[in-house]
Amino acid sequence: SLSYELCEKYVENIVLVTDEEIKSAVSTLYKAGLVVEPSGTAAFAAITNEKIPDINGKNVVVILSGGNIGKDELSNFPD
Repeated sequence: SLSYELCEKYVENIVLVTDEEIKSAVSTLYKAGLVVEPSGTAAFAAITNEKIPDINGKNVVVILSGGNIGKDELSNFPD
């Protein structure tokens, strides 16, 4: 119930990203030297796929979290 109350108070909008967009985000970050688990790349995927309106010219921070992904799993992501 606490999570719901906090979302009700602070969340303005929800943006959906596809599995393919998340896979692409994992790959992009991995190529940059970062190992980030798929769920931790959702915000990055939303930004890179232009799903967040009105951010041009603004300072934007994306939190990347979680390294719970192994090299075997990374082989399932696009190059």
